[in-house]
Amino acid sequence: MRDYFIGVHARELERLREQHAAWQPETHALWKAAGFAPGQRIADLGCGPGFTSLELAGIVGAAGRVIALDKASPYLDYLKAEAKRSAVENVSCVAADVTKPNAIPGPLDGAFCRFFLAFLIADLSRVLDTVARSLKPGGVLAAMEYLTLESATCSPPSAGFDAHTRGWVDYYRKNGGDTAVGAYLPEKLRAAGFSINHMSCAGGMARPSERWWTWWGRLMEDFGDTLEAQGFMTAAELQALRNDWAARSASRDAFIYTPVLLQIVARKR
Repeated sequence: MRDYFIGVHARELERLREQHAAWQPETHALWKAAGFAPGQRIADLGCGPGFTSLELAGIVGAAGRVIALDKASPYLDYLKAEAKRSAVENVSCVAADVTKPNAIPGPLDGAFCRFFLAFLIADLSRVLDTVARSLKPGGVLAAMEYLTLESATCSPPSAGFDAHTRGWVDYYRKNGGDTAVGAYLPEKLRAAGFSINHMSCAGGMARPSERWWTWWGRLMEDFGDTLEAQGFMTAAELQALRNDWAARSASRDAFIYTPVLLQIVARKR
């Protein structure tokens, strides 16, 4: 699992659950823009523990099917167990490396990914070609990816918060990722044989205890020590971050501005 450098373990699974809840309304809006509907066959790329897979299964219904693809067998095992517990029978779990040709079983009506392509920068063109081959003519890819993480900031200003933002961007870069993948994704999609049907941005202001505030706070809590240990933040910056975050979380006037996400629907020509 070197591609998902953030890690595959129980704590990360719970963080992903919170992340899913934080972006659930925007995700559902993207699915609506993509035209996902009953009877369709849709791939959930980099599905992780399958929180989106199970919701997509409800959209496509008994006549449709969700193909949940990931390289992390612990996450796929979790999804299988959850599908069984919930009596969801239209999800197929597939252990797959989407950088490989024909890794995605088609033909598909659609494909979806969220916070996924930023991990696959070196293979991005190849992955998009693979997705395109898996889709029927007219099939769509709905993607929700970072446009920029550098927009993340807070009020009142915090040097520790800003150091965390810089550290997270650099952490991705050092591991071969890119938190600005959305800036060039439309061009890459066109080169892979897609036309662009829909584009919008998601993200914005969040105040203490709101969903995006909680999401970003969990990220800082879980990865602050990692960023310091790997040299992306100093110990002093991390301590300042923790002190400032506690103070701002108790303030009625504090807010953050989140990373900005690109929501895009591309149709296979």
